[in-house]
Amino acid sequence: MAELKEQRLWQACTDGDLETVEELADDPAVDVNWDYPGFGRTPFYHACYNGRTSVVEYLMRNPRVNVVKQQSRGCSPFFIACQEGHMEVVSLLLADPKIDPNQPDRNGATPFFTACQQRDEELVSLLLADPRIDPNKPRDNGATPFFLACENGRKGIVSAMLADPRIDLNKADNGGFTPFHIACLEAHKEVISLLLSNPRLDPNQPDRNGATPFFMTCQNGHKEVVSLLLADPRIDPIRPNDNKATPFYIACEKGHKEVVSLLLADPRTDPNRPIDDQITPLWQASQEGHLVIVQHLLASGREIDTKTRSTFNNKTAAEQGRAMGERTGTEYYETARDLQRKKTNGPLCADVIDGYERDPVAVRYRLRRQPWWSSTLTPSWS
Repeated sequence: MAELKEQRLWQACTDGDLETVEELADDPAVDVNWDYPGFGRTPFYHACYNGRTSVVEYLMRNPRVNVVKQQSRGCSPFFIACQEGHMEVVSLLLADPKIDPNQPDRNGATPFFTACQQRDEELVSLLLADPRIDPNKPRDNGATPFFLACENGRKGIVSAMLADPRIDLNKADNGGFTPFHIACLEAHKEVISLLLSNPRLDPNQPDRNGATPFFMTCQNGHKEVVSLLLADPRIDPIRPNDNKATPFYIACEKGHKEVVSLLLADPRTDPNRPIDDQITPLWQASQEGHLVIVQHLLASGREIDTKTRSTFNNKTAAEQGRAMGERTGTEYYETARDLQRKKTNGPLCADVIDGYERDPVAVRYRLRRQPWWSSTLTPSWS
């Protein structure tokens, strides 16, 4: 019979039936903290979950009610109220000194983190107004609430958080990615502009492999973001990663012609800077069969190094491109499409480079007159 009363109280809290809640919660024989079998959800938890403000307010006055009891996944009543965006319930709970507003769930996510995750700008502002909130407490993977807001491109939330001096703009996750990294990777231009306008941002902070946000933007071929970053004087556009690869090198390797064009137009770019084993951007583009990149490098008017031999295999860029035509199988990191591009375009890259070595002025002139951006362009000289 007792269990029946607990079940009725649980349902009344779920439905917001205050009259029944008052009747049962005042009965000393009723376990007001009874939890639903297998889930650990108490009546108070479910009142918070469903946003039953009047029920929550009434139960909070009952000294027998455990207002901080977590359910089986580690979610507290306050956490679930934040997750569901129930502003009035959240305000009530914040006024209770027994509530720990930073109590995480079993994955390390705090109530503030879940508010950012739910993209609720009003709730985020409410929580930030409480001095007890730790706005930088990360999840188990190291991602902070600010990181999440930047990842999701939530301009309003990012703006509100930037106005709070407690926010650590540069706190990285476990992989070394900063909020600025993730905003650039996701190409959230409005968020990027907001971050760049804040003097607390370190726009060149690298990840654990030495890659800056600018490097990764070039790697992913986000032309508009690259242009936006290049306009900021704080950005270091030539800083290499730990393998000594520059942003220009990685753009050539990946075949991002628009990014290559932007970087070639920047006088700070060294188009010949190699990685550790003397592989130059031209050498790498030739190996990958990126004919358009090879053509654009040679047509650019910059002095392009075609003679350097890689210590990897003692081949020049032309020799490496020609060797690609003799490939017979894919390597572990390649697809069949990658192999076909290298086999087909590698020798074409070599022909362009050979012609450039004999007469760079003539080759440059011809390339500029032809649609070099066409990946099917075949050189008309031998």
